[in-house]
Amino acid sequence: MKSLEEINDFVQIQKAKVKNTYRLKYHMMPPVGWMNDPNGLIYFKGKYHFFYQYNPFRALPGTMLWGHSTTTDFLHFKDEPVALAPTIENTSIFSGGAIEVDGILNAIYTLHYECEDVRKEEVYLSKSMDGIHFEEAICVFDNETLPENISRSDFRDPFPTYINNKYYVFVGGKDLQLNQGVIVVLEGESLEKLKYSFTIGPFYELGDMGECPSYFRIQDKDVLLVSGCHVQNKDNDFKNINSSCFIVGNIDFNCGYMDVDFIKEIDKGDAFYAPQFINGIHEPIMIGWMEMWGKEYPTNELNHHWAGAFTIPRKLSLQNHDIYQEPISLKEFHKNLNFNYPHCLDMSFELKNEAMIQILGRNGKITLALNDYFILDTTQANNHNGFIRRTNSTYKTCFIQVVLDVSSIEIFIDHGKEAISSRIYLDGDYDISFNENVHLNAIKEVNIES
Repeated sequence: MKSLEEINDFVQIQKAKVKNTYRLKYHMMPPVGWMNDPNGLIYFKGKYHFFYQYNPFRALPGTMLWGHSTTTDFLHFKDEPVALAPTIENTSIFSGGAIEVDGILNAIYTLHYECEDVRKEEVYLSKSMDGIHFEEAICVFDNETLPENISRSDFRDPFPTYINNKYYVFVGGKDLQLNQGVIVVLEGESLEKLKYSFTIGPFYELGDMGECPSYFRIQDKDVLLVSGCHVQNKDNDFKNINSSCFIVGNIDFNCGYMDVDFIKEIDKGDAFYAPQFINGIHEPIMIGWMEMWGKEYPTNELNHHWAGAFTIPRKLSLQNHDIYQEPISLKEFHKNLNFNYPHCLDMSFELKNEAMIQILGRNGKITLALNDYFILDTTQANNHNGFIRRTNSTYKTCFIQVVLDVSSIEIFIDHGKEAISSRIYLDGDYDISFNENVHLNAIKEVNIES
């Protein structure tokens, strides 16, 4: 096993091999290699700490570590040293969350062991005084105390919260008897020793395994972000191999039950998974992995030595018995354009039915259209995974916000009632055209050099 020092030295050397052609300007990415799930998102000692699933050794998954980046504004990011790495052969540091306890950052995560026919996933805890250097981890839960129907080997992605003078930890799980995904809730007077409390689910929307649960109280509702593996396609929902959803309702922590108001898929694109709330702040802001399993990854295929990114942070609100997501404000980073379009744009439009917008590069295009449903077409976006995706709701008119970075697009429809995200790999300056059913509100460049 390589030491943290050896891994960080390797990252510094390998960074020189990274090709910048499709590197994003204001979304978080790994310095080199592969990244996926957000981990341990937390505001701690004056900075936002973004940890993430990381394999610096190639631009594909492998032995996973916790990479680390910090920011003060969500748009400029500083690469920090790798935070957590396995010290035992055949193990990985899988996903988890973080919470501040008495001025100390507590990272709680999955230690994943897999060798031949043996597979095990356990909940571990490591602490840090400065958010950079972590103490030796300890196991804080005995899997054998789980109910018989709950898997001991598919049991991962713990997310901690503190409610009514007690710690609760949400963990992704599987009901073995039903072969369905669930959320397991652990509790404890401290994080050092947790016990089983209750299970939420199973739900159709969690497929055969629940992953990456995350919790926030929004207004008077308990909101869970949860991802599901192999969720079966239903109408316009769950088009990807895995999916992520909002679960909104009320959790009775004393009785061990969640009364669910509704469950809703978060994003209709092919580049959104494993979202997590930021702990340590009062606003419900979530960030997801801006990719998906079961795809080709162009920056790996092109040997650019990196793959993966985070979505732009999205602020959530409950309105009209529904949940909305809107990107954090980019206005401080805007500057007026004279229609000389670069690749980093924040655009807003009012659409009437039969509206069409095309964004053309030298080697392809993407199309946005309103034909009763709002539609995103990336079949000619040079991304190897093109699709035509649409909203669930129909619209005669609608407002959309389109956030473009060098190789990403995130679209928020009807002020965030629905969202569609994808990756695009267009070369050359963009030419943006639209028909008479499109009213341009604003096109602004995201000027991160400010």
